Amino acid sequence: MLRWTQQEKRMATEDEGISERTLEYLGAVAKHGGMRQAAESLGVNVSTISRQIASTERNLRLALVSRRGRSISLTQIGLAAVEYGHEQERHAKRFRMQLAEYRDLRRGHVTLAVGEGLVGSLISVVLKRFHQKYPDIAINIRTGPLPDLIRMVRDDEADICVSVGTSRDPLLNARLFQREPLCAIVPVGHSLASKTSVRIEDLVHDPLIFMSGKFASQGYVTAMFWDAKLSVSPTITCDLFTVALSLAAEGLGIAFMTKWAAKEKVDAGRVVAVPIRHPIANTFDRYVATRVGRKLSPAANFLWKEIVRLMSSV
Repeated sequence: MLRWTQQEKRMATEDEGISERTLEYLGAVAKHGGMRQAAESLGVNVSTISRQIASTERNLRLALVSRRGRSISLTQIGLAAVEYGHEQERHAKRFRMQLAEYRDLRRGHVTLAVGEGLVGSLISVVLKRFHQKYPDIAINIRTGPLPDLIRMVRDDEADICVSVGTSRDPLLNARLFQREPLCAIVPVGHSLASKTSVRIEDLVHDPLIFMSGKFASQGYVTAMFWDAKLSVSPTITCDLFTVALSLAAEGLGIAFMTKWAAKEKVDAGRVVAVPIRHPIANTFDRYVATRVGRKLSPAANFLWKEIVRLMSSV
């Protein structure tokens, strides 16, 4: 097979290089063995092909065809141009196949920035079903406190943010998908475990487990104690909800999160999630967000809609 030199590759990509029409004509000449046969196969006049090739030869200052009497053959440059045309066709076909794969969700990847308290429910409600239906879509999950999640989306490190409190960022397009009250997480057998709800004042007599100040949930907890004019200090501070849950399950204090965030240990009968009876606790809204102006890939766009649809029904 004829191989391109670097000079020929550069030549083919110059502004005054070979047009797609010329490549089509040269390909037909190579395939059918002459201009007349090429013209018949393409349904054009012989003179049209001859003029187009001659014009290109003048622009390139190189011969593309060699004429010997009535016999016409392609020069080395002409054959290289035909190979280049075939290569373009292969690339175009491959690109069209890739486009179809992206549209049909048979190719692609999505990066999610997810609040730690939402990861469990997001996996069980949305991602498990999504992966079963579209196994070829790669999913990258990143967690962290809210400021880090917002930064990931604003810097395009993540396609979608799923968290609490993102609606107030002007650079994010946020959509509410779930409302769930903030709860006091107490061990089974605790005096508050049988209650349907608790006041913030009911919690000051127990050791308290706080999250670090970067977490949105901690901002809500701090605001509730401040609103009730209660001065409290945590016995333990941590930066993982799983740690806070384990501590609460062992009776080392009361933790604060939603029932969904505590689902694993609630279902296991280790802790009870008791809703807090306070207006701030009832504004613990969850959002799915993307950066304003960002065009999502088909996979990310579909997953965004599935998060809203499925999580809203939980």
